[in-house]
Amino acid sequence: MAVTDASDDPLAGLSADELLRVLGHEIGNLVTIVSGYGQMLRDHWEFLADDRRLDIVGRMNRQVDQLRVLIDNFQHLRWLTVSSEGIRTAAPTTDIADLLETLGDDLAPLADDHPLEIHVEQGLPRVAADRASVQHVLMNLVVNATKFSPAEAPIDMDVRRDGDAVCISVTDRGAGIPPEARDRIFEKFVRLQDGGVGVGLGLFICRALVESMGGRIWVGEGPDGGARMSFTLPAEAD
Repeated sequence: MAVTDASDDPLAGLSADELLRVLGHEIGNLVTIVSGYGQMLRDHWEFLADDRRLDIVGRMNRQVDQLRVLIDNFQHLRWLTVSSEGIRTAAPTTDIADLLETLGDDLAPLADDHPLEIHVEQGLPRVAADRASVQHVLMNLVVNATKFSPAEAPIDMDVRRDGDAVCISVTDRGAGIPPEARDRIFEKFVRLQDGGVGVGLGLFICRALVESMGGRIWVGEGPDGGARMSFTLPAEAD
């Protein structure tokens, strides 16, 4: 997995309003792709085999999912900019197993053709977690995993007790991240690959959201190779 350090990128000095213009450019690229596929279906529908039609629709859906994550990233960036002081607030406690069961249906489309396998340890305590923040973190981690896993390789999500916290891990089957780059990938404007969608804000925002709930986030190596992205949420006191 390539890690591109874009800290010297001109984007690093942009204001919030200028970043919104960047967002407009990124959205425009994705909309152009979706529009192109739509035009292909409109102009060549009767000449396309059924499996080709389904392939094009699937490609359109993937671009829309990328658009959803991109917009959410910039919305959270704006929130983090406005809420830079006193960002940590008391999150409500929630049953993490119930939360993950509900979010699983929302995350599955983002996994594309990769089976999303969710394993939740029994008897987990309630955690201090904001549903929208957890969902956004997992959206980014699942999308990242799909980019680096071989076609149709499963993406594993494991949820387990970790001392006085609950740990959620998302593991892909790709080449992994070099140890020397693992601390940097959560910095602003560091990209996991060249030519990818976005400007390197997803994992930076994930770290901010996790830390705002009193947790921590890091990357390691999966048991069968690949990258394992993990984060914790504080458990409710017994």
